[in-house]
Amino acid sequence: MNDTKIRLLDAAEELFAEHGIAETSLRDITAHADANLAAVNYHFGGKGGLLEAVFGRRLTPVNQERMELLGTFERAAGDHPVPVEQILYANLAPPFRRLDEWGESAQRFMRIVARVNADPSSNLHATFLSYFDELRTRFLGALGRTLPTLTATEVERRFHYSLAAMMHTFCWGQKIACLCPHPSDHRDRVLTSLIEYAAAGLRAPRDGANLKALRELERAGKELVT
Repeated sequence: MNDTKIRLLDAAEELFAEHGIAETSLRDITAHADANLAAVNYHFGGKGGLLEAVFGRRLTPVNQERMELLGTFERAAGDHPVPVEQILYANLAPPFRRLDEWGESAQRFMRIVARVNADPSSNLHATFLSYFDELRTRFLGALGRTLPTLTATEVERRFHYSLAAMMHTFCWGQKIACLCPHPSDHRDRVLTSLIEYAAAGLRAPRDGANLKALRELERAGKELVT
């Protein structure tokens, strides 16, 4: 990418994170990037294309690394299913590494992601999710082969729970780092803990016994209150 294109992407990422996507105009971005409107249209075709490029610059290399890692584990497993922990590692480790590499800009990008995810009905949210279509298919397929006792719907539901835990971890990274006794290796400790947590959830039995017990506790609690 040439210098003008990089400046526009950096400016857009910073202003989208600070002020919001709808609240940031192209004139705000071009002024911040010391560029002109013609440059935006030339490189991105407008504000929508610029936002997609902001997503793509961060997400494309991360997703490519995820797919490559999963492929490595699949080849090593041969005719056997890939262990749950390896599937989770392939999905979670690349963004952990990239966030460290991006430094301060990582927090800006995560604020943009949080803004987009705050409105699941928006076109922006649909655009964001489109970057994960192929990834979702590959990882759900791998998990389905590894967890044959679960329905496809249950596998997808639990996979989304693991993604939600990942997003929460990223958004609260500094707070979680304070819980680690050795800050220098907190990333690896948090990643390991997250994988262990998600793996246990994915492997949990699906027999309804836990839900029945919870309902009985709920009834008992209501009886005590009344």
